[in-house]
Amino acid sequence: MLPEKIAQLDVSIAGRPGAGQLLKTSNYEFRYVDADVRQPAVALLMPVSRQLTWLAGELFPPMDQNLPEGDLFMRIRALFPKQQTTAMHLLALIGDNGIGRLGYRLPGAAAADAPPPITKAQLLATAYTPTVFDELVRAYLGTGAGIAGMQPKIMVPEVRAAIPIPTLIVKAGSDAYPGLAANEFLCLRAAQLAGIETSVFDLSHDGQLLVLERFDTVVADDGSIERQGFEDIAALAGLRVRDTLSDRKYQGSYQRVVDLLKALQMRQQDLTRFFAQVAFSIMVRNGDAHLKNFGVLYRSWDDKWLAPMFDVVTTAIYRYTRYAGGPELEDRTLALKLFAGTGQSRAYPTTEELLAFGEAVCGVRRPQVLLGQIADGMKQALAEATHDSRIPQWLLAKMRDTWAPGLAYAA
Repeated sequence: MLPEKIAQLDVSIAGRPGAGQLLKTSNYEFRYVDADVRQPAVALLMPVSRQLTWLAGELFPPMDQNLPEGDLFMRIRALFPKQQTTAMHLLALIGDNGIGRLGYRLPGAAAADAPPPITKAQLLATAYTPTVFDELVRAYLGTGAGIAGMQPKIMVPEVRAAIPIPTLIVKAGSDAYPGLAANEFLCLRAAQLAGIETSVFDLSHDGQLLVLERFDTVVADDGSIERQGFEDIAALAGLRVRDTLSDRKYQGSYQRVVDLLKALQMRQQDLTRFFAQVAFSIMVRNGDAHLKNFGVLYRSWDDKWLAPMFDVVTTAIYRYTRYAGGPELEDRTLALKLFAGTGQSRAYPTTEELLAFGEAVCGVRRPQVLLGQIADGMKQALAEATHDSRIPQWLLAKMRDTWAPGLAYAA
């Protein structure tokens, strides 16, 4: 249990404990403890060289981005019904384990005891049931809460020497979205075969759990770890999107994301990679490619790059209701508009529109080549899945039918 009120947290940055302080009064205040301009920044747009103290009416977006939401947040509420769940409490719960290189600790508090690690092989061999996943969340909630997203997920520590943070992400499905883990596995496999960078991933033997390695850490052979900075596009745009404001992550357009990446002085190869990620989401009918599902990794302002593709699912195979008892609807639109401007829609683009986005907006010289590579990856993934007992046949049939219009972009 945490204190009833938390007015201050010590903030570590890239493994430097106490590099900053986060204070909560009527506003939020972040202070760098050291004025050394060479120290790692708490955020790309909050460097110590610009100022030592930062003020905000709400939690700073690069900190807000990792607050647990959806299934994980509800599990926290259920496990600790009398515990405060303010942003400061949730950051204290995340501790040193959130995606990216920031850590949070109560002043004077000792490091939390590490839970027993687990091997990836053990996770892949785990037979999923809701009860089993509940036990996994209970066992690793203290180290696995630093990950956002609505899908059931938790981070766990892998059996590797001297690694102080959890390095595996475990995702499960739900009754509302059957086959979700296998769905994401197929999408990631298609992206991988298309030459799009992803994190390392695998599907459990029963096809019910997706196990991924974190993409924000680099682990050396001796077990030492480098933590890289990470900010999703919503955070970089200054948006706080959690809870009731979550619709903000669906506002805007992919063109405006490109404008932001250009303002951050990202390289052309990153803009090309962004086009590939957007085109892939369109071709596999992923209608949930919102602002939090793209991001930037960095060591410094001069050393930053687009994050690998993550959280990609063919959403169009599922039906949903906007309210209890309401009509069932199908996901037939993009999460964001493709182009900026009034009159633009979220409808899936024509081939000509997608190619124009790649060439005119992203600066890709031959976007049609990338569409062909994506189509080839999708076809190979479907072919592999026909011989994979972990993929249900009903799911494979739905994925094949739903991907058919996407394959036509490369025709």
